[in-house]
This record gives sequence, C-alpha cells and structure tokens, in this order.
Amino acid sequence: FGSRQLRAFQGSRIAAMIPPTTCERAVSWVVFAIFVISSMVFLFRNSAADENFEGKGAAPSRRYRLVTASITIIAAFFYFFMAQGFGIDVVAAGGQKNFWWLRYADWLITTPLLLLDLALIAGMDVWDTFALLVADVLMIAVGYVAGNPAYGYTWQCFGVSMGFFLLTLYIIGEGMLEHADDPNTSEDKERVMKTLLWLTVLIWCTYPLYFVLEYSNMLNNSSTNHRCTLVLLYGLSDVVAKAVFGFILLMNDDLLHVAMPTGVGEQIPMVTYN
Repeated sequence: FGSRQLRAFQGSRIAAMIPPTTCERAVSWVVFAIFVISSMVFLFRNSAADENFEGKGAAPSRRYRLVTASITIIAAFFYFFMAQGFGIDVVAAGGQKNFWWLRYADWLITTPLLLLDLALIAGMDVWDTFALLVADVLMIAVGYVAGNPAYGYTWQCFGVSMGFFLLTLYIIGEGMLEHADDPNTSEDKERVMKTLLWLTVLIWCTYPLYFVLEYSNMLNNSSTNHRCTLVLLYGLSDVVAKAVFGFILLMNDDLLHVAMPTGVGEQIPMVTYN
C-alpha cells in the first residue's frame, strides 16, 4: 500500500455515518432475534442431550452443540450492533456507498467455527482442518479489501477471494464426501452429512452473487430500496447458513452420539509432564 494510495484511502472515507434506514434496522433486528432464539434452543438441547445420553458419549458430542451455539451467539452479537447502526462506514469512491465492515468481522469469526463443525463431523485430520481454516480466513480478509471501495481493488481482490473460496469448498467437500461414502458410515449419518455439505455450498455461493449485484450497481448501494434488499438478502443467507444449519445438525442427537468420528479432537496430542 503506497503513500499515494494511503492518502487517497484516507481522503475517501467520510467521517459522518449515514444511519441505517428503518427497513435496514428492522431486518437486522429480526435476524438478531432469530439468532437469539436459535442460540437458546441450541443451549437447551445441549443440556437435555447431556441428560439423555449420560454415559453414552455425551462429552464428545457436546463439542458439536457448543460450537454451533457459539456461531449463533456471535452472529446475534454482531447483528445487535448492526441494527443500531454501528460497523458501517460511508465511503466516497465512485459515489457514496455504505460499507458494512462489521459484517466481515462476523464472518471472520463464525465461518471458521461453522467449518470446524463440518470438519469434526467428517473426522478430518488436524492438518486438513488447519488448511481449511486458513483458506477461509484468507477468503474473508481479502474479501474485506474487495468490499471496501476506498482501497480501489474491488474486482482484483474479489477474484483472489474467490480463489480461496473455491479452495475452501474443495477441502471441506472432499473431506465430507470421503467420510460419507465410507462403508462404515451409517445411512442416516451419510444423509445428514450430505445435507449439511450441500446446504453450506449452495448458501455460501449466494454471498459472491450478492457482491456482484452490489458492486456492478445492479443493486445500487446508494438507493434506499436496494440497500434494504441487500441487508435482507445477506440476513437471509446468514440465517440459513448458521441457524438452519444448526437445527439440522443438532436435531440428530442419536446420530451425534452413536456415530462419533475420530477427528480433530482425538488427533491433538496430549502433553504430559513427569
């Protein structure tokens, strides 16, 4: 980042924030409420499942419920602030745009947790999981630069981010399908694994689509109606990718206890001291 680009970036940011419209606030509050309710259900299921399956593998399966509940709790936290107008920069770059940077902070935390859920289900080894999470973090980080028009590298960084996006889907897809097709995997577990995988792939593909619609001005960020449409679309995808994903996974208590994979948790070496 040269000094000329840095000065241009600093000059392109507007100190005053344009508050979200009533529609944007309403959508954000609804999504916040959905995540709060989902978190409460997941935590209740966590407690109930431990009682029902005490002594039958409750401890190992608890990882799924805690990770999944963490995803919706963190998402609710970020949507709470976005509903109040925090985390939005107004950028003057080829026209005035609202840049919801807090959305990227949400994704930077929640998407690795979601992928960790899938990696645990698939029994992926430590290094494959590490590569998966690194690719995901790089996808979000480069996507942030692409999404902020003040940097001036929208489409270049979008292309790089899409490369990491495809790599992320390849790693998790290969790991999930390999385990699902294992002869030792039950039919019920195979069905749930493939449902979660394809749900994730299809919903995640909507995010770059929204990006293209926004930055090609098909959905103009400066238009009040279009801004509300974008918030609605992103909110809908977030709810499906996190809350619906969690319900599909956590409503299968028998599956989580009967067919536990030998995955990341078991492959981290224990350090002992004499």
